[in-house]
Amino acid sequence: MYIFLRKKGVRPISRLFCAICGTSKDPFVDNLCETCYKKEKPLDVETIKQIEVEICSSCGTMRIQGKRFDPEDFTNIEEAIREIVKGVVIEKLRIDSPYKHDYSDDIDEEKINYKRLKRFNVTTSITAKPFEEFGEFTAILNTKVNISRMTCDTCSKYKAGYFEAILQVRGENRQITEKEEVRLEELINIIMNKYEGSRMAYILEYDINKKGITAKISTKMLAEELARAIKQKTAGKSTTAYELKTKARDGTDVYQNTYLVRLPKYALEDVIEFENEIWVIKGIIENQIKLESLENHGIKKFDRRRVETDGRRRFYQIVERKFMVISFKGNMATIMAMDNYENFEEKIEKLPKNVKEGQSVEGFLYEDRNYYLKLVESDDI
Repeated sequence: MYIFLRKKGVRPISRLFCAICGTSKDPFVDNLCETCYKKEKPLDVETIKQIEVEICSSCGTMRIQGKRFDPEDFTNIEEAIREIVKGVVIEKLRIDSPYKHDYSDDIDEEKINYKRLKRFNVTTSITAKPFEEFGEFTAILNTKVNISRMTCDTCSKYKAGYFEAILQVRGENRQITEKEEVRLEELINIIMNKYEGSRMAYILEYDINKKGITAKISTKMLAEELARAIKQKTAGKSTTAYELKTKARDGTDVYQNTYLVRLPKYALEDVIEFENEIWVIKGIIENQIKLESLENHGIKKFDRRRVETDGRRRFYQIVERKFMVISFKGNMATIMAMDNYENFEEKIEKLPKNVKEGQSVEGFLYEDRNYYLKLVESDDI
């Protein structure tokens, strides 16, 4: 038996060895050298293995992992899919250390446009440095991208004639005028232009005529907005009716709403008789009507309810005429009726403001009296 005695003042030599390869070349972590550690314990990285991309054959809308995307937000469909898929891959990455990543794929627009199912590959390279002692670790992750064609919910609803509400516009015991038709269509177009590109905002079976407007509207929200805008623009009155149509899958009741807008009793430019005088409607707001007298063309404001109760529309009893102003003398004017060339005298105050000799005037005959509305536009002569 041999006994080795350590000399006084001399420390023993201590060496570390890699538990796998036996190298004594440091550094070491958990008794493993850098090479063996990277083999035995590579980066622990997780990400999504497969991504489903569905493209609507009708509108091009994409649904990726259940989320809807509009390709119009991107330069082209290849860029759209690449950017969205990349975002999904990075979002699903799970790693404990700070990292850098590199991304590549074989997504190709020409192949995407094929109608059959298409598959692409995405490669994500991860670089991280979890230990100060060691250099960078690298991990390569692969994700499959499946692209298929479908019909989105919005296009399915549109093709099936789906709608949630009905919009109706009616006159208050009267037909709507041609000018009202034009104004209403312009207003509806302005509102619909705001929703250009919104595929769930559409109008079905739009019908406009003298009786009013009837239209099927895709959503209650859109129908309510249209009804509110028409009410505000025309000073009309609105009501909403609810009809039970069906039940949803969860058992809740599903209603179809009808939004009705009643236009005021009188339309702009209507001729009415009120307080023994003939007037023209010039403006209507919620509680007030602005009238122009055809005796002197002065403007007055009256309580709307009183005018609508006591006034009488005279539109159907009048005979339209055109006149020409021949000359002025004092406070009188010589007028010629263009239908029979009869000349007669009228007080200047009965004529439209700032009328001049030789100008034509639109007006009408009512109960053997002539009334003068406005100057004839050059295009109407």
